[in-house]
Amino acid sequence: MLIDTNANLGPWPFSPLPDYTGPQLATHLAASGIRRALVSHLGAVFLPDPMPANRRLFAAVKRTPALLPVPILNPALRTWPEQLAECRAAAPIRAVKILPNYHNYTLKTRALDEFMAALAAAKLKLILNVRLEDERHKYFALRMKGVPMTAIGGFLRRFPDHHVLLTGIYKPELEKLAPDHTNFSADIAFCEWINTLELLLKKIPANRLMLGTCTPLLSTRAETDKLVRSRVPARTKKLIGSVNARRFFKI
Repeated sequence: MLIDTNANLGPWPFSPLPDYTGPQLATHLAASGIRRALVSHLGAVFLPDPMPANRRLFAAVKRTPALLPVPILNPALRTWPEQLAECRAAAPIRAVKILPNYHNYTLKTRALDEFMAALAAAKLKLILNVRLEDERHKYFALRMKGVPMTAIGGFLRRFPDHHVLLTGIYKPELEKLAPDHTNFSADIAFCEWINTLELLLKKIPANRLMLGTCTPLLSTRAETDKLVRSRVPARTKKLIGSVNARRFFKI
C-alpha cells in the first residue's frame, strides 16, 4: 500500500486539470497503488482567506476514509487561531500546510512563533510547501518562485524541535539542505533526475523521504513509478512509500 503525502482537490486557474470529487480522487489514486492520501484544496492557494476552500475540503473527504484532510492556513492572518480551531473541530486532522510564497509572507515573520507553538500543543505536524509548479511551466503573468532554501534553512534553525515535511522541493535543493539540517523530511514529487532515488539516498537517509505526487498538478503514475520502478531495495521502497508517512502522521 502506498501513501501519498501531497495530493490536492479543487480547480487550478491556469490549467484545465480534472476537478475531482473526493471519491473520484480516491479512485484515481488507487489506480496507481495509492490507498491513502493527505489532501489539501487548491482553492486555498489564491484566496485571501483560505477557510472557504478548507471547508470545501472537509466536506469533500468526509465520506472518503482514504483521503485525510490537510487544511492550508496563513499564519500572517490574525484570524489563524480561530481558523485552526475550526479545522480541528471539523475533522481529526494530523497536519496543516503553509504556502509562504503564495500568501505573501516570509519565514522570518514573528507570527510563526505563536503558530508553531500552537501546532506543537495540538500535536500537529507542519507541511511547508516549497512550490506547486515547476517555475518553467507557470502561467506567464504568475511570477512566483519557490521558497528560498536560505529561508527554509533559517526556519529549521529557528525551530529545531519541530520536524517539518517539505513538499515540492527540487532534488538539488534537497541535496543542498540535507547536510546541515536533520529536522525535516521531504516528499519526492519535484525531485526529478535519472535514477532519482538512488542519487538522493546518497545525500539523505530513506527514513526522511516520502512519496508525494502533487496530483493533479503532476502525473500520479509518473510519481509512483519513480518509486516503484527505482533500483533500490524493497525495504527502502516500503519506507518511502508508506512506513515513513504512517510514523510521521501517526496513521
